[in-house]
Amino acid sequence: MPNNPVQIILNDRDFHQAPDPGQPPRNKDFFEGADREFAAHKATLLASVDRIIEHLAKSSNGPAAYLKVQMRNEALAKSYRPVHWLFKHDQFPCVGADAVGTLYFRAPLIYMRGLRDRIQAAELTVETKYRQSDGEAYKSPSAARAEVGAIESLEIASPEQKRSFSTAAAIAALDDPRVVSGYQVELFETPVARVIADDPTGRIALRRSLEQLLLSLGRGARSYLAFELGRTPVLEVQLTVGGAEALIDSRASLARTEIPQTAAPVVDRNPDRHEAVLNALQQHPLVRAILPPVLLELTDDQTLIGLSEDPEVQPLVIPQPEERSTYPVVGVIDSGVSSVLDDWIIGRFDYLSQGEYDLLHGTNVAGLISVGQLVNGPTVVAEANGCHLYDIPLYPNGPFMAKYPKGFSDFLEEIEQAVAEAKEQHGVRIFNLSINAVAAVERHRYSIYASRLDQIADTYGVIFVNSAGNLPKAQSRSAWPKRPIDVVNYFATRTSPDTINKPAESVRSVSVGALNPPGTDQIVDAPTVYTTRGPGLQVGVKPDVATYGGAGVSHPTKSTGLSSIGADGKQQSVVGTSFAAPLVARTLAGLDVATEGGLSTEALRAMMFHHTAMPEPLTKRGLKDLGRQFAGFGKPGRVSEMLETDDHQITLLFQSRLSIGERKPVILRFPFAWPQSLVDNGRCSGRARITLVYSPPLDPAFGAEFVRVNLEASLKQRQLEPAKDGSIRHTNQISARYMPKSTNLAIPEKALIDHGLKWWPAKQYETTFNENGASSQWRLEVTSLVRAEAQFPAEGVPFAVLLTLEDPDGKKPVFQEMRQALQASNARAHDVRTTTRLRPR
Repeated sequence: MPNNPVQIILNDRDFHQAPDPGQPPRNKDFFEGADREFAAHKATLLASVDRIIEHLAKSSNGPAAYLKVQMRNEALAKSYRPVHWLFKHDQFPCVGADAVGTLYFRAPLIYMRGLRDRIQAAELTVETKYRQSDGEAYKSPSAARAEVGAIESLEIASPEQKRSFSTAAAIAALDDPRVVSGYQVELFETPVARVIADDPTGRIALRRSLEQLLLSLGRGARSYLAFELGRTPVLEVQLTVGGAEALIDSRASLARTEIPQTAAPVVDRNPDRHEAVLNALQQHPLVRAILPPVLLELTDDQTLIGLSEDPEVQPLVIPQPEERSTYPVVGVIDSGVSSVLDDWIIGRFDYLSQGEYDLLHGTNVAGLISVGQLVNGPTVVAEANGCHLYDIPLYPNGPFMAKYPKGFSDFLEEIEQAVAEAKEQHGVRIFNLSINAVAAVERHRYSIYASRLDQIADTYGVIFVNSAGNLPKAQSRSAWPKRPIDVVNYFATRTSPDTINKPAESVRSVSVGALNPPGTDQIVDAPTVYTTRGPGLQVGVKPDVATYGGAGVSHPTKSTGLSSIGADGKQQSVVGTSFAAPLVARTLAGLDVATEGGLSTEALRAMMFHHTAMPEPLTKRGLKDLGRQFAGFGKPGRVSEMLETDDHQITLLFQSRLSIGERKPVILRFPFAWPQSLVDNGRCSGRARITLVYSPPLDPAFGAEFVRVNLEASLKQRQLEPAKDGSIRHTNQISARYMPKSTNLAIPEKALIDHGLKWWPAKQYETTFNENGASSQWRLEVTSLVRAEAQFPAEGVPFAVLLTLEDPDGKKPVFQEMRQALQASNARAHDVRTTTRLRPR
């Protein structure tokens, strides 16, 4: 039985230090040995610049535009970005990105000829130099040659690429009662003049021409500056049949007129008007993208839910809270919770009145959180009955816009207000959110929904638990095959998309996929037929975890394997990722209360991810990638299993923050000796596992590159041979969990992003050692890397890292040995469950 507590290192800052000095990267020639090809490439770029200069000189929107610069695949690493020589920051600020390696720069006409001159300066023949140490010859390309060669192409951002939906599809969406917005219009930058000056760069002209465009959209046009996400301003544009002149909201200096509070707008359904407006917006240089109206839904399939209509079936006897007991608490952002759970409800957000929402779905979700074991047993629901609820009914009956007349921003503002009240009044840190957009996560765009959840999570120090989303019934997959080869063949031939829904890509949140529970005709622990898969984005791991969500069944009379409580208090079968998410929310809340609220949100997520196991059907040969797509890091264990280890293991937890340091960001460097019983003449055996979760600065303007700082963990062993300068040398011995096995060749940047999770804020590493190296001296390190166009934040980057060392055979006294070594060192290691009593506030 596990009985040794996870050890949290309380004096983490004692192990911060300056990084070792590094060598600046050399310029790289991407046309090495191909001078003729480079000359043709250079001429192509110069011709592109000439066309851009001609366009800007004639533009009616002012002498500025935004350039789309595509990097070569070989030039994805930050050291190759063309921001040192070509696109100087004070002249051509980088304002965003799209796919990895697709960058956007503001381009004022007055600086374009200077850009042309810098491209022209790139030499056609690279100079040969000789090393002073040994006279060896080497090629020395200039910065101009390196940066020009790193670029694949450059052009003005194309109007055709700013919209991907038809007018007919948009008008159909606006007729749907689930619609909660007009058109979402993303701008490249905030169109605000912050100083008094003339306008040689054309920024004021861009702003004024956009204002004129919005005010020319005709009567009933309403434009809101809804919010800013990072550097990306988001407008909401509604076309209504109102008689008022076109209006712009007054909440920002963009605006001139104020939109009064009114009833739900009546949408203008004239397709010609919509098409004309969308085309006009696409043509404006300041507009980056136009997104279709947002539809929101509760992620379940009501047709598969078995209602308890038998009058002889009695309501369940729901246990009541015991006096002097401490319970977890979860905020339930949903459609409202029935009075049958009143004993567990500690508060309610009152934006919608009773009668304006349907209690069915919200009660199903809340029942699983509060008393899930009552109707399912411990095999299906891991955590015991008993969890307080803060009820946040925000999903209304009837049309969304009737309750949220200012659109999506209204809905998001109510989420923020509810979170603020729940946190302030009741200390709620975990919120279950099973309201998805009816839209798949996009490969190169970080959604408005996810971005706003991240903002709220950072502001109030909370975690959202999101459902990954369900496939429409017509797109459901076949039941999971028994043989791995049949699984591989099925997905190789499947053409229907099954991508996770927004906002499941939110990196500050935990998104949850669904597995088949026991007691059904489906394979236990296999992904359900309806659960969506990730990552959706070009980078990362989503969903984060997966757990039981009810098996999809062919007939309502068949068991889904998962039950909850209906609004009438009777037991009810449920199915959907909506009902997997609350089980994970309950686990996180239980972990929070078990550690007395002493863990950061990064540490809570890291503890959960560290104590996951990939579901058995996804561990079969050839299914590694599918496992990651459906279950992320795996299926979470029980809270009790997260807090304790067996005698043959030890787990160390650091929750800390890397700061900027004097010159470079500091690193965490924790030295330790390998457990003595796993060392033979300096050769080390055993297994090491690391989980790292951090909260980097995020900027949705940069698309798939929205994470602006990368943290990496490593486990380094001392080497007998010193470095060239005579210093002690340590080399990393642990591998990223998803990285394919490889030789000692350098790993390309694309592979580090795809498999090593570079630039993703949750990572895992694992290696089993068999008489490795020749030293028992090791160290755990956490280091940082900043995007070429970004700066390390002055406030630092908070993170949590867990390290588990264990004997795979389950015999050696690893905990005792490591605990004694920690007590003899300067590390203050204590039981993670008593953090708040030990750590000074």
